[in-house]
Amino acid sequence: MKKPRTRYAPALLFVVLGTGVALGACSRENRALGESPRGDVARALQSLADARCDRAVRCNQIGAGQRWSSRDACIQSVRQAEREDINLYECTGGIDQKELSECLNEINTAQCDSAFDALAQMAACRSSDMCLH
Repeated sequence: MKKPRTRYAPALLFVVLGTGVALGACSRENRALGESPRGDVARALQSLADARCDRAVRCNQIGAGQRWSSRDACIQSVRQAEREDINLYECTGGIDQKELSECLNEINTAQCDSAFDALAQMAACRSSDMCLH
């Protein structure tokens, strides 16, 4: 009986192992190609501003004679305050999505009679919790 040829075995082994490594890397919760921690932070800041201004709309703080004249004015004001209140730009490793979700949930469930001007006043919204280093 003739032995099967094993001439292609090393190449096949290389392909199989390479595929396994590639699939393993893809299955992790890594950032998509081209994403960076800075992009993570920018999206987080936008999400926070959106949530705060959605709350402002819900609580009638936007419009004539209110705190902000429009939602755009709210977004601009809140984004500026975020830069001063929480230093998410120091999140060198990006944003902890679980912590960000907790912060967004706290904003979304905050009562209209609860006043907060700074995200840092909310326990779930501190940059020390949301930042990955």
